[in-house]
Amino acid sequence: MPQFYLIPKRLARRAPLLVALAQRIEALAFRCVFWGMRGLSVERASQLAALVFGLVGPHSDKARKARTNLAIAFPDASPQWREQTTRQIFQYLGRSTAELIKLEQIWEQRAQRLDFVLQPQARAHIEAKKPAVYVTAHVGAWQVTNLIGLQYGLRISTIYAAESNAALREVMLELRQSFGVKLIASDAGARPLIRELTAGNSIGMAMDTRLDTGTLIPFFGREALTNTTAARLALRTGAALLPIRGERLPRGRFRITVDDPLTPGDPHALVDEQAVELTARINEIFAAWIRQTPQQWICLKRRWPKAHKL
Repeated sequence: MPQFYLIPKRLARRAPLLVALAQRIEALAFRCVFWGMRGLSVERASQLAALVFGLVGPHSDKARKARTNLAIAFPDASPQWREQTTRQIFQYLGRSTAELIKLEQIWEQRAQRLDFVLQPQARAHIEAKKPAVYVTAHVGAWQVTNLIGLQYGLRISTIYAAESNAALREVMLELRQSFGVKLIASDAGARPLIRELTAGNSIGMAMDTRLDTGTLIPFFGREALTNTTAARLALRTGAALLPIRGERLPRGRFRITVDDPLTPGDPHALVDEQAVELTARINEIFAAWIRQTPQQWICLKRRWPKAHKL
C-alpha cells in the first residue's frame, strides 16, 4: 500500500507533520473497514470494499499515476475511457483488499470457490513438488494465487513489500500470514531466496511494478525498468519459472491457472541475455492479462520512465 492517500505527495513534502497524522487516520480507516468485513460473506465484503475504495481512491494522488500508466499502455483509448477505468481500478483495489481479508474463508470454502487449472508440464512439476519460481502481476485476484501452496502441499515463500505507512504495517503483515506461506521481505536480497530454492522449496513474487535498479525491457511496447530477479533465480538454481494467474469468476469464485514453465530460447546464451529474454516474455504475458481486464490492473505507481509521461 502507498504511504498515504489522504494528502498529495507534494503537500506532504512541504508539511511533513501532516504525514504522521494522515497515516494514523488512514490506518484507523482501514482497520474500521477490515473489522466491518470480517463478519460478511466474501461477496458482501468485496462489494463493500469496492464501494469505499471507489469513492475515495479516484480523488487521491495515486489516481494521476494510474491515468498516466493507462495512457501509455493504451494510447488509442479516449480520456473518458481512462477516467472510467481509473475509477474501476480503485474499486478492484478494494476487492483485492477484501480478498486478502477473507482469504482464510475462501480457503475454507474452496470446494465452492476455487478452481485450479494446471497446464500439463506445470502439473507434473507441481505434483513432483519440485522447486519453482511463481511469477504473477497485480492484476485480477493475484492475492488468491498464494493458495496454490495449500492446495498442493507446497512449501512456498512469498516476497512482499512492507507498507511505508508504519501504522498499517503490522495489520497487513497479520493478514498476509493467512496465505499459508513463508513471508520474505523484498529488501532481504537474493540470498534467502536462493536458500529456499536450493533447499527444494519454491518462491512466489508479483513483478509487474517498476524496479529502479531493474533492466530496461519492453512492456506494452515501451521500455520499462523491470525486475529480472525471477528469471535469474530460476536460471541459477534450475527451478522452474511458472507464470501463475488469479481470475475472478461470478458468484465469489476464483480460478488459479499455472502455465507451463518458461525456458530460454537459447540455452547456450549468456545468463544475462537469457534472463532478459525470459523477463521480456513474462512482460508479454502480463500485458496480455492486463489487456483482457485493464480495470483490474492495480497500477498506482509510475511504471515507465518519466520521459514517457504523457
